[in-house]
Amino acid sequence: MRKGGEIMNTSSFEHIVRIQFNALMMTVIKCTVKSRNKQFARRSKREVLFCELSDMKMFEQGAEDNYSCNYTSFEVLNFTIQISNEKLAVALYKLSNKERDVILLRYFQSMSDQEIAELYHVSRSTVYRRRSNGLKRLKTLLKERN
Repeated sequence: MRKGGEIMNTSSFEHIVRIQFNALMMTVIKCTVKSRNKQFARRSKREVLFCELSDMKMFEQGAEDNYSCNYTSFEVLNFTIQISNEKLAVALYKLSNKERDVILLRYFQSMSDQEIAELYHVSRSTVYRRRSNGLKRLKTLLKERN
């Protein structure tokens, strides 16, 4: 290597490269630390430690434990549908399997009548009829329980 007409020896060139590399790394580290500190500051404005929350504040924000024993599960095709409302679950058990399956797929899996019909290899009108009859029976069963 040449510097101003003189040949630089390799060790001084390596030393200069190391100094430049160290300066660059220090800049990168400083920017990273600055960015992280800004991120932590933004988070601290929005987040509260769990141990600092009062019971009332947790209730207001919707922090609630849910356990599988609090639900009634229905198996429909490849879906497991969990119902938390006990009255609704009991009423659903009293429907025929076909009516219950159509209602669960329609209202808990957001499937259309056509999609359900394709899954069960029946016509869309059959699915509609099962859903309508099931809803009428469900309404009657829920009124009886009140």
